[in-house]
Amino acid sequence: MYSQVDLAMDLEKALVNGFDVFRISKVAFEIYQNHGLEITAPMDRTLLTLMAMEEGEEFELTESELLALIAEIKAM
Repeated sequence: MYSQVDLAMDLEKALVNGFDVFRISKVAFEIYQNHGLEITAPMDRTLLTLMAMEEGEEFELTESELLALIAEIKAM
């Protein structure tokens, strides 16, 4: 089972080489593809939010917003 801890760790790993909207979006899509049946509704919403960042600036999160989101995932 893919957990919230796994999700938070995978997102943190995506930040190792710095914040990149497209990389984060791609990682979210890969997680969604690989674990879609295992994720909870809140995790699903988070991943959809992150995947949408690729669609335009109006959907992009800042690095601090992403870090807050990761902290929120850990607290769930």
